[in-house]
Amino acid sequence: MNGNNEGTSTIEWFGASTFRLKTNGIIIFLDTWLERPSSVPSFLSIDDVTECDYIFISHAHFDHLPGSDRMAKRTGAIVISNGEAINVMKAAGVPEEQLVPVAGGERIPLFTKADREEAKRSEQGKFGPPEPDVSKAAASVHVWPSLHCLMPGEPGVHPEFIDTATEYHGAGSPYACTLDITKIMKHMFVDGAQKMSPEDLAKVPPNMKPIIEFLRDTDKNKYSHFDGGQLAFNFLLGDKTLFWNSLLGGYEGVFKEIQPQPDIAIMGIAGRGNINGRPFDGSAAQCGTNIVRWIGEPKTMVWCLHDEMPFEPKRTITTAATEMVERETKSKIWSLDHAKAYKF
Repeated sequence: MNGNNEGTSTIEWFGASTFRLKTNGIIIFLDTWLERPSSVPSFLSIDDVTECDYIFISHAHFDHLPGSDRMAKRTGAIVISNGEAINVMKAAGVPEEQLVPVAGGERIPLFTKADREEAKRSEQGKFGPPEPDVSKAAASVHVWPSLHCLMPGEPGVHPEFIDTATEYHGAGSPYACTLDITKIMKHMFVDGAQKMSPEDLAKVPPNMKPIIEFLRDTDKNKYSHFDGGQLAFNFLLGDKTLFWNSLLGGYEGVFKEIQPQPDIAIMGIAGRGNINGRPFDGSAAQCGTNIVRWIGEPKTMVWCLHDEMPFEPKRTITTAATEMVERETKSKIWSLDHAKAYKF
C-alpha cells in the first residue's frame, strides 16, 4: 500500500503510537503525543489541530495521553479510554459529557459532529445526553482488553537498541508482569523527575534534560504512571476494518476472537512481548508473528512505537519482525513516513 492507493479513508503517523484517521466524515486521533520533549522530533502542533471528533487513548502513560485534554477542549472531541486516563482528563477540566470510560467489551457507534450537534438539540436522552440514532453511525469501534509490553533484558538494564530478532527466555522474577512497568514509571520517571533538585537537573545529560522537563511540567502534560489497563480498538469503517494495539502485548484468546478480523492492523513492536500476562519466550518478531496469525493475517500491518528516542532503548530495529511476518503469513508490512497522509 502507498500514498497513491485509492480509498476513502486516510491515515497519518506522528511518531510513537499517535495516528490520525479521517474516514466517513469523522476525524479520529489514536493517542495524542504530538507535542513532545524538544529532544524528540514532533510533526504536528496541537494548536494546529482544529478539528477532531474522537480521541482514543491506548493507556495513560506520558508518551500516549498528553495533549488529549487540550485537543478535546479546543475541538469538542469525545475521549474514549480506560478509567485512569479518563480521570486524568476530568481533573484537567475536560467536560464530563466528552469523556467515555471503557474497559474492554464495549461496542460504540461513532457519529459525525453535525449529527451529534443535532442530537444535542433534541430532548434529554434516557441515560444522559442525547445521542443520534444508531442508524446514523458513520463508523463503529469494538473495545478489547489488552496488555502493556514488558522491558527486554535483565531488570534495570536497558539495551541501547531493541532488535526484534533478539530472543529472551525466562524472567528475573516468577511474578514478572506489567506491575514492573508501573513501578518503573512511578519511581524512575515520575518521582525521579518531580523530586530532582536544581543541582541534580543541571547534571542531567543534554539529551535527557528535555524529557525530565516534560515530565515535571504536569500543568501542561497530563499523564499517569499507571497505564490504567491497556486497551485495543477494532474500528469498523464501512468496507474496511482497522485494528489498533499500540504495544506488543495482549491475550491470545482475545486476539483469536476479534470479529470482524481486520483488513489493516497497527501494532507496537517494541519491547518484550507480554502474552496472557507473562513474558513471551522468544523474540519480538516471533511474538508479533503469532499475533498477526491470531488476528487473521490482515492484508496490511503497520508497526508503531519504533522511532528514534533520546533515551535507551533508543529505537527498535524492525527488520526481523517485518521479514518474519512477510515470510510466514499473508500479511505485508506498510512503512509510513511521518506526517504524510496515506489512503487505505
